[in-house]
Amino acid sequence: MGKLAGNGPSVPQPKSEFSQTIAVGQERMEKRSAGDPAGDSSVQIGILRRPVVTALMFGVVALALFWAGIGNPGVMIYDEANYVPAAKAFLIDAPNPNPEAPPLGKLLIAVAIKAAGDNPFGWRVAGSVCGALTLTAVFLWTYLLARDFRIACIAASLTLFNNFLFVMSRVAMMDAFLVFFLLWGLVVYTAALELDLSATSRRILLCCAGALLGLAGACKWNAVDTLAVLLVVSFTLYWMADRSIVDASSSLVRYSRNLRRIGIPSILLGLIVVPVLSYSLTYWPLCRSLHLPFGIHQLVAMNLFIWRFHVAIVVNGAITSAWYRWPLNISPQRSLSYLIGNPVVMWPGLAALLFCLRRFWKSLAMAEGLVVLLYAANLLQWAVTPAKGTFYYYYYPAAMFLGVAIALALRSLPRSIFGVRVSLVVLVLAAAVFLWCYPRMAHLGSPWDCAFGCWS
Repeated sequence: MGKLAGNGPSVPQPKSEFSQTIAVGQERMEKRSAGDPAGDSSVQIGILRRPVVTALMFGVVALALFWAGIGNPGVMIYDEANYVPAAKAFLIDAPNPNPEAPPLGKLLIAVAIKAAGDNPFGWRVAGSVCGALTLTAVFLWTYLLARDFRIACIAASLTLFNNFLFVMSRVAMMDAFLVFFLLWGLVVYTAALELDLSATSRRILLCCAGALLGLAGACKWNAVDTLAVLLVVSFTLYWMADRSIVDASSSLVRYSRNLRRIGIPSILLGLIVVPVLSYSLTYWPLCRSLHLPFGIHQLVAMNLFIWRFHVAIVVNGAITSAWYRWPLNISPQRSLSYLIGNPVVMWPGLAALLFCLRRFWKSLAMAEGLVVLLYAANLLQWAVTPAKGTFYYYYYPAAMFLGVAIALALRSLPRSIFGVRVSLVVLVLAAAVFLWCYPRMAHLGSPWDCAFGCWS
């Protein structure tokens, strides 16, 4: 990264792995042309280590895993009975049977049903694609934060094994779409501040991030908490730009100077105006389907109904759970594919968050601080949200940050103990627990449902 704009000394940045990979590849290609067989091998390894290629590989692996047996069970489960009929209503211009939720997730399910058929695969395929792309976003976002290929691979692997991504990507519910747009919004936002770009490119990326977060809110309203975090972080970093609070080499200083280049008008446009516009535009297909005028009065009326519904609804207390029990929960949500967070990711993830908080407190490390803020916002929102009941699967957005927290903590710890890599031990244990949970999460029939032992 070149010299940075702003007051104070310019800070030379080390070459990113993107440029290093290209340089190594060119060198090896020269060796290959000279008849060096080692050059060919190194070029192939360099290609595989390119972040975008590796992210796509994670996505393909995840999609294959999600699609295996996705038609089981062959009937609607949990809240699919609310969203699938609403998606079908889009296709026949029928009255909306689910007006208590924003429209985008149901519209995506409708598109999938139109393309793949009115069957269990058609109901769930859109969520599975978004789940796979969520994993690619986790990899790219971690890479942007840490600029470490190994750490990004660890974060993506732990996210794949944490159970939440698998279960929520295989049901026709809104959460897979919510998290997909949230994570890609974070990727684009971080790219706007981290990459070596012109001020115009940063502004465009910031607006794209805002649009993605608005689309996340058009799936579920609780996307607003992540948007609020980015607003607070942006204005705080902007305020820090001309203040000697931390060392000039800190990532916080680099981010704050880049935000100065973006400017307050573009920040307001990208993180307030654009999200509202992208959210509002998702109601146009719904209004067209219902033969209603698309305008401000109709938007206000529809959103007031959503608010009043969720404030007044009475839920079955037997199936709810308090938000503060989710991080240490050991009881699976049986009606939702035996959903339970992988304890190898869930519990060490909490310790990793404390480690990240400590590192942020001591050195104001941007990556660790952002992960802690996003986890806290997506969990603690349920302490103030005026909902009559909360459910364990609401923990899904917050749980997505635990694998990243563990990976960031591992980069500050010894790589090996007694000759054994710590990261390898964590990954093997996480994979083992995931495999133990897999038969029930995938709705395998007897005797495969107890292939690795039965739930008590």
